[in-house]
Amino acid sequence: MALALAFGLVLLISVSLSGLAARTVLSTALLFLVAGALIGQGGFGLVDIPSNGAFVTGLADLALFTVLFTDGQRASLPSLKEGWRLSGRALGLAMPLTMVGIAVPTHFLTGLDWTTSFLIGAILSPTDPVFASAIVAGRTYRYGCAGCSTSNPA
Repeated sequence: MALALAFGLVLLISVSLSGLAARTVLSTALLFLVAGALIGQGGFGLVDIPSNGAFVTGLADLALFTVLFTDGQRASLPSLKEGWRLSGRALGLAMPLTMVGIAVPTHFLTGLDWTTSFLIGAILSPTDPVFASAIVAGRTYRYGCAGCSTSNPA
């Protein structure tokens, strides 16, 4: 019961703030993440969900599917043609550099072997599709779009 009530309240708050979140880099997924941290065992302890249960696995699969599906629906061919360079740099350049930038200090500071250090670097690298879509959407919002009559150069 507490889980359904918490989900309903977080959903109500995130829908209420979705207009504000759409104008910033913040996303409603971030609101759910913060809410989960606050009401879970790491925060106030209002909801107890075992992390090794099938419920959590199913919920994570559903959340990933929803995020990818929604971002896929929002993408149009002109915006993909316009924004591929930025997201390509994020995935092809920034992510590997972040992985190496985390693996090297991990190896020297903790004494772990290179394989483990690179695994930690890969785990902590920003591979989140929400993050990548925020980069492309932020670029379109900040600099205007090809079909718009005016643009907002920053």
